[in-house]
Amino acid sequence: MSNSENLPALDKSAPLRRSAGSRETDKQRIAELERQLRVSNGKLRMALDIGKLGSWERDLETGEITGSAEFKAYLGLKPDARLTYAELEAMFHPADVERINQAVAYAIRTRTDFNIEHRILKADGSVGHVHVRGGAIYEGDRPTCFVGVLQDIKERQRIREEMDQAQRRQEFLLRLNDQLSNIDDQYKIMEVAARDLCELLKADTAGYGEVYEDRGVVIVEREWSRGLISNEGKVEKLDNGSGILKILERRQAAIVNDVRTDPRLGDPAVQAFYSTINVRSCCAVPIHKNGRFTAEFYVYSSVPRDWTSDEVALVEDVAERTWLAIEKVRAETNLREIEARFKLIAESLPALVWIVDPEVRLTYANERWVKFSGLSPEEALGHSWMQAIHPDDMARMHEELKSVMRDHTPYTTEARYRSHNGVYRWHIIQAEPFYKEGTFCGWVGTSVDIQDLKETEAALRLSEERLSLAQRAAGIGVYDWDMITGKIVWTAEQEHLFGLEPGTFKGDISGWRERVHPEDLPPVLKIMEDTERRRETELNLSYRIVRPDKSIRFIDTTSVYFYDDKGTPTRLVGVNIDITRYKQAEQSQQLLIRELHHRVKNTLATVQAIVGSTARTSSSIDEFYQGFVGRIVSLARTHNLLTEDLWQKADLQELVATELGPYEDEARNRILIEGPDVELPSEAAVPVGMAIHELTTNAAKHGALSTFGGQVEVRWHVEPDGENAILHFTWTEHGGPRVTAPARQGFGSRLLQRVLSAQLQAQVNWDFREKGLHFSMTMPMPRGAPLFNPDR
Repeated sequence: MSNSENLPALDKSAPLRRSAGSRETDKQRIAELERQLRVSNGKLRMALDIGKLGSWERDLETGEITGSAEFKAYLGLKPDARLTYAELEAMFHPADVERINQAVAYAIRTRTDFNIEHRILKADGSVGHVHVRGGAIYEGDRPTCFVGVLQDIKERQRIREEMDQAQRRQEFLLRLNDQLSNIDDQYKIMEVAARDLCELLKADTAGYGEVYEDRGVVIVEREWSRGLISNEGKVEKLDNGSGILKILERRQAAIVNDVRTDPRLGDPAVQAFYSTINVRSCCAVPIHKNGRFTAEFYVYSSVPRDWTSDEVALVEDVAERTWLAIEKVRAETNLREIEARFKLIAESLPALVWIVDPEVRLTYANERWVKFSGLSPEEALGHSWMQAIHPDDMARMHEELKSVMRDHTPYTTEARYRSHNGVYRWHIIQAEPFYKEGTFCGWVGTSVDIQDLKETEAALRLSEERLSLAQRAAGIGVYDWDMITGKIVWTAEQEHLFGLEPGTFKGDISGWRERVHPEDLPPVLKIMEDTERRRETELNLSYRIVRPDKSIRFIDTTSVYFYDDKGTPTRLVGVNIDITRYKQAEQSQQLLIRELHHRVKNTLATVQAIVGSTARTSSSIDEFYQGFVGRIVSLARTHNLLTEDLWQKADLQELVATELGPYEDEARNRILIEGPDVELPSEAAVPVGMAIHELTTNAAKHGALSTFGGQVEVRWHVEPDGENAILHFTWTEHGGPRVTAPARQGFGSRLLQRVLSAQLQAQVNWDFREKGLHFSMTMPMPRGAPLFNPDR
């Protein structure tokens, strides 16, 4: 506002006389001025209305103040109410009076406008905030009055205060963040947050409590109090009935402006509790995480208080920041503990422990790797491990790692590491991918030295191979029967023993039963039942088995039973030995003993026959001697052939010729031998040799060779039969004594029949023709090595 009014200037020197025309002109001019004044006043009123301004004027001589209706309405006065400056000054806030007077004095002294904001005490007792601007009107050098405007700035002041308050709160939160971020003790964080918030809100108590849902309680971990009774360590049940915790459980803030009047706290026990700790109002906010009530943050005041939404929001913000800071400290503490435990484990493990990034660069390696590689801790990182892997293994691993690095999968392999002294040692490498907050970070793994294990495994394999060979050579098999589950495990040698391919055994008792000879199964099972009934631990069995190729083997079993506390058999472990060759050797021995007795008798009879035959055909003692000695020598050669070469192959023609050689007489063609070359294995040569010897002896004693003109014809031939061959053998005598069928079968005939049929599965036929004996034999030709060779 300017210092003086801008009014139209009057020409005082003009003459007072006016003509009628001049007066009319003046009237028109005055009317125009009045119109302009009305327009100006209208605009001014509009400006005052829009700006919510009240105009005023103070007469400095009388002290009277006049003002617009808006001005008086703001002061709570009626439009026609009189007002003096003294009365107005009494409405000024006492703290602002001096400042207002100074501003007015300065404006008068400097002839400038004054511009000031101050508080007004209204008639209704409320405090208003106004912005006053005005200036003095002078007459000459003397001010006569003040004119100005008044504007209600309470809303602006409120906004300003809210902005200031928001700024203070923001500064408070920033300071709080800085404080909490530098604290590594979770309980100290609770204390600092509670203290700072309590001081900012000018409250009396603040605290942080954690919820233990499994125990159904809330425990006040830390609390800061301005002289009130502390609740620190207080345990409150979630179902205490006060209703406050129920509100918090529903994710809502619990606001109590006055404990004594709040209906939720009407219970006398609750009232007594709050009265004891001198609390009249409170603001408690919940902290919910992952769908569960985790903690609470509360602020208490010893006087009733109307909690504003801004204050509640601030408590919620501090609660959230406190929880985050606590969780951060806990996470960092846990991480440090985990890292310490990891390092402790990594350094104590008898292995190379390491971590690699997604590019398989070593980012951590334990001290064992540093010592093993001979590198410094810094040099041991990066890709140094690749230089330590054997080139052949590294080439293989390079291909394997392509998919592992692409798909972030676990990895296991074996490779040779070169130690600091240049020696390669086998290690098993195992790596697992790890993630941090969902982001792939690499692999953590170990490399365990398995060089000694490799050497032990190699030695074990060699030992197992030797044992397997020994068991197979000795015909030994091992079995393990879990009698609870019914599962039976056979070694490969056991399967071989029973004529099965490796891995083809059924794995249960039926697979064993179907291989036991039907005649032996009942007595074997009976022995087993008796052993179990008597709770004996040792089981010894001897039985026959039938292999898939229908061959029969003799088995001797030595086993051990295991029983539980109730005496129930739970396991049977044993060893099976193929004793077929021993059984057959025993049978052969018995047979040979009987044959020895029989052969001695036959030999004596043969000698006697040779003596008689030689005597009848000799004309002198010398001739008798020569013939007798020749036949005895031939007999000896036959005997040597059947004893010294008993277990080797023998030529069939040589066998026949050796036996019949002593009776050969080229002049009379007594012996005819005809057939292809046939090599008989020992198991066939012995029985066939015995048969030829028996036939020869019978012929010499009773048949064609016992007379002067008798003859013997021996023929054989071989016919193919698929993969096998059939030998047809005939012995025909003629020219000897008349033949009659014997009344009973003698020892030689029984021996011949049993040996040929039982051992060679031969079909034997005796035809006692009157002209001479006709013997025929048809047998399959044996293949392979001898079955009963004691020299093996």
